Amino acid sequence: MNDDIEPIRALVHRYCHAVCVGDTDAWADTWDDGAVWNIGRGEVVGRDAIRTAFSTSMELFDAVKQVALSGCADLSDSSGRGQWYFMELARAKSGRNVFYLAHYDDEYRLDEQRGWLFTARTITWHYQGPPDLTGVFGAPEGYFSS
Repeated sequence: MNDDIEPIRALVHRYCHAVCVGDTDAWADTWDDGAVWNIGRGEVVGRDAIRTAFSTSMELFDAVKQVALSGCADLSDSSGRGQWYFMELARAKSGRNVFYLAHYDDEYRLDEQRGWLFTARTITWHYQGPPDLTGVFGAPEGYFSS
């Protein structure tokens, strides 16, 4: 296994940055063509479907800022697995302020042209609710835990 996870750290940063600036195309470019994204409401399969799901969910918010907190990865020459904690602060178009805390369990693939990409991201929710922590610890209502 490769101990140098800097390329994965850069991939995670590109993902978070695209969320922060609302760049759906840049965000979609972090995914492999046949990837699977699961944020607790079932799997979304394929980069095009993932892009559509992301775009649709972002339409609910005036602003979203996502920060990767810590992570690890085990890489071979062309694939790997990792886990990354993150937090997100968001203002819904309804005016509701939301704080999210979760981690992703990831799978990666090295593409010769595009570099490292996500082949799977599955979320485990730790908190969702107001920034004052009066919200839900664990999976939000309507979501399931992995």
